[in-house]
Order: sequence, then structure tokens, then C-alpha cells
Amino acid sequence: MRDFLNDPRLVRYLILNILVSIVTALIVMSLWTFFVFRQAPAPLPFEGGSALPATSQLRVAAVVAVGDLQSERVLIEHAGDKELALAGWRLRDASGTEFRFPTLVLHPGGQVAIYTRAGDDTAAELYWGRQAPVWSRGEELTLLDASGNVQATYLIP
Repeated sequence: MRDFLNDPRLVRYLILNILVSIVTALIVMSLWTFFVFRQAPAPLPFEGGSALPATSQLRVAAVVAVGDLQSERVLIEHAGDKELALAGWRLRDASGTEFRFPTLVLHPGGQVAIYTRAGDDTAAELYWGRQAPVWSRGEELTLLDASGNVQATYLIP
């Protein structure tokens, strides 16, 4: 063992190996944190918009990137303390165009983004499949439960 530590080339190699391992571990942990634990984008400031109080445990947090088909989305947050099944719930614009929620259970504190464009649904992102943007500034959107009762409204700033 003493001969092993007396070889300066070997000691340099071990130190370099340890440093490369540390840097690699830090990069992997940073990427893991970014992709796995990232949160949805922060809602835009209201700037005159208003979210009317929800009668349910859901609220419309924001409408993001209004008019941009690739990024346009509605952020819905669950403020309750119990799971909430959203199957049959609808999101409606002022002209009556509706997005109908698929079978989805939103957990307490959960959030779902409804993108206007086409895409593959996940537990946190749903896609409407529209070919053009739906939302516009000054428009009111309505969130209806499966029975058609208004649960929340939101005026897009």
C-alpha cells in the first residue's frame, strides 16, 4: 500500500478521478432537480384582471401567453384538501367554445395546465388540440363542473 501512495502519477490520477466524480454527480443532481422537481411557471401579474372567488376548491390561477398558440395555456390550481375528479368538467370561453376535461384526479395543492394546441396529455398538462389561439385579453373564461355549475370565472388581463 505504501508503494501505491508513493507513486505521484497514481495519486494525481486518483485525485482527478474524485474531482470528475464530484462534478458529474453535481451535474446529474442539478439536471434531476430541474427536470423532475421544477414547478409550473409563476402566474403572470393580474394587471387589472380578476379571478372571481371559486365556489369549489379549484381556481383559475392564470392564462399564460394569450394569443400564442404554442404557449397559450390556462393554469388551474386545486386549493382544497381532498382529491377532486375532473372528468366532465369544462373550461369555456366567452363565445361558448369549450374544453372538456378527461378522466383526471387532481390532488390537494395540485395544478394542471390546459394548452390550447395539440399534444400528448400527461397528469399535469392537458392539450385541447386547437389550430388557433382561443383566449384574448379582456375575455372572461368560466370553469364549470360536470353538472354545468359555474365553479370559477376569470377575467383575462
